[in-house]
Amino acid sequence: MTFFRFLLFCFCIPSFYAQTADALYIKTFQIKAQQDQFSKNTHLLSSNLEVSFDDLRGNQEEYYYNIIHCEIDWTPSNLPSSYYVDGFTNMQINDFENSFGTLQNYTHYQFTLPNDNTKITKTGNYLLQIINEDEEVVCQRKLVLYQTDIAVGMRISESRDLTNLNQKQALSLTINTQNVSVAFPDQELHVYIYQNGDLHLRTPWLHPTFIQGNIYTYRPTEAMEFYAGNEFLHFDNNEILRNTRFIIKSQREKDWFHTYLAPRSKRANTTYTYNPDINGNFVIRNFFSSNTGTEAEYSKVHFYLKKDEDYAHQKIYVYGNFNNYQLHQENCLTPEPNSNYLSCTIALKQGFYNYDFVTKDGKSINKKWISGSYFETENKYECLVYYKPVNNIYYQIIGYGLANSKEHLEN
Repeated sequence: MTFFRFLLFCFCIPSFYAQTADALYIKTFQIKAQQDQFSKNTHLLSSNLEVSFDDLRGNQEEYYYNIIHCEIDWTPSNLPSSYYVDGFTNMQINDFENSFGTLQNYTHYQFTLPNDNTKITKTGNYLLQIINEDEEVVCQRKLVLYQTDIAVGMRISESRDLTNLNQKQALSLTINTQNVSVAFPDQELHVYIYQNGDLHLRTPWLHPTFIQGNIYTYRPTEAMEFYAGNEFLHFDNNEILRNTRFIIKSQREKDWFHTYLAPRSKRANTTYTYNPDINGNFVIRNFFSSNTGTEAEYSKVHFYLKKDEDYAHQKIYVYGNFNNYQLHQENCLTPEPNSNYLSCTIALKQGFYNYDFVTKDGKSINKKWISGSYFETENKYECLVYYKPVNNIYYQIIGYGLANSKEHLEN
């Protein structure tokens, strides 16, 4: 990148925010702490993060990562980068390698945070962007970094809403701010809860029910209730040409493997059945190789949903962490010609995947229209406590809580 283009890159950041969907050739973006099995957006500030993705064009393109500090509502903050990063916020990604022995050629990119050039020094909300040689954002993820300066206790129970008693899960919180000075709680503390690591599914800003000294208690309210949804569907194609449970056909067609999933039907208004899942996540794996970064195959996965009058006029999407829960044309179902099914085809790296079918109501995602919602469903909930003392210039994240509905509702 020339010096002129570097300056242009630094001063044209606002134009990057218009593109949020991944480029169609960017796949399998993961942010994992070294001890984690699953990719996620929320990590301890001190974590050593491994970031990776694939480019299906396989041309060893030139990419850069860019880190932008954000306000609590995810708009870019006015903080100078030197305030939250020791080093540089944008650097070229030099660790990349073409796939080996795979039918579909691709380039695998990876880098770590922190590294010799970049160390994030403040907790908070960040946008992690992947930029190509033409200064275009080809992929973007929200990254939340926190510390555990305060204690956060969470409890999950059945809903207080009698009309949705069997569909919702209610949460309560206890926060102990003994190690932090809070003078004006309503101004200085912002508390949010997320479901299954999906940053689209969160509460509004929560207010404590009552305060006693350093103890902040949040009793269940309508704002602290979530539709429980249903267990995620899944498939496993770690043996690329083997038909397994929920895979009815696997074959090679010219330059691609194809994985045809068993057709699914509406699960709403049926009896809940417990089926262990990984809460929408995915794991890349290849039965014949441990080096999944460059030796796992890509397959065109065909998803099918039986047509139903209940959602005949709805836009329906295949939903999961495989694409950061994005809704765009690639994962939107369309009618199959001369068939009773809706379908879509998504190129995915072989492994174990969770997914669901959702509809979109305006700006909201509706998970219960097709899959139903049952209070028994196992869900993971995370709480983030943002703290901004009066006259401070940014929000810190000083507390983190984690709870699982299966453990709480059964005890």
